[in-house]
Amino acid sequence: MALACIGAALALPAFEIGYRLQTQRPVLALEDWRAGRLEDLKFGDRVRFDPVLGWALRDEYESERYHTLDHGIRRNFCERDIRPGGVLAVGDAFTDGGTEVADGETWPAHLERIAAVPVLNGGVAGYAIDQIVLRAEQLLTEAQPRTLIVGVHEESIERAGFSVYGTPKPYYTIDAGTLVHHAPVREPASPGATPDWRTAVRDILGYSAVLDVVLGHVAPDYWQGRIEAPVFRTVDNDPTAVTCALLQRLKGRADTAGVRVLLLMQYARKVIADGSEPGAATRAAAACAAAVGMEVVDQLGSLRAAVAAKPDVLDELYLSSGFGQMTRAGNRATAELLAGALSKTVALNNK
Repeated sequence: MALACIGAALALPAFEIGYRLQTQRPVLALEDWRAGRLEDLKFGDRVRFDPVLGWALRDEYESERYHTLDHGIRRNFCERDIRPGGVLAVGDAFTDGGTEVADGETWPAHLERIAAVPVLNGGVAGYAIDQIVLRAEQLLTEAQPRTLIVGVHEESIERAGFSVYGTPKPYYTIDAGTLVHHAPVREPASPGATPDWRTAVRDILGYSAVLDVVLGHVAPDYWQGRIEAPVFRTVDNDPTAVTCALLQRLKGRADTAGVRVLLLMQYARKVIADGSEPGAATRAAAACAAAVGMEVVDQLGSLRAAVAAKPDVLDELYLSSGFGQMTRAGNRATAELLAGALSKTVALNNK
């Protein structure tokens, strides 16, 4: 038994190096492969943990209907590189489009067709306004756009009041009029589990890529543990005030870079179907954006006009599954509204 254990201990480094070379993993990287496996199970294969944003789309991800470029930019058509000098779109699932629509069916893709300018889709599903602004600020340097479009709606503003929204995310508080940033805190997949020697051993062995694969198959209950239901944890802040402060900061940075900024106000299907007024957070965000010089493109009027002309049009414009974002037709309508706003802006600048 002792000889067998010694032999296995001596052989493991050789297997580890060979496996990493075979699978093109960094040979000397000290990485918790088990944690990565758990995050794949939790996020899905197209999303990864991000120490700044909480989660982010993987670079160069490919599936049947969903592809990304560098920096997790969703592809519109068959482009392979990030194209500077056009439009950068950021937001949540309403911008990203989700897997329910193909790459070319998102509103950024439709806008590229209509406006005949490169449009980079930097949306990420589930993002709050704080994450949306952080992503915009990251991509301003990489994408070098002339125009930035920030897509928001009521829920994306409310999410700014959470430190965990299904998974850890960044958040902001305001102290003496100054925004204070709080980074996402990475947590174990099973925070309620009581640590013991078995979990301690598992945590150590997780740094072996070979053992992660082997134990993930032969002892999945032990190795992967229990994936908890989504956790939602609120913080003591004012999401509306945080939103206004973030929009002001973003506008300042965009002005420094010479980038025009549009705020796109979008709406859940229920708001349009009920004929209810936008929530206080939505109205406040639009007012704050206008106050700092952002052009506000509000989709409420066009959606209500569409319903007035055809009462059942919402079935054509909104998906019945996913995050409740828009269909291909709804995204095209959004792009047409934005294209009109962009052309008006250009006309004003040319006078």
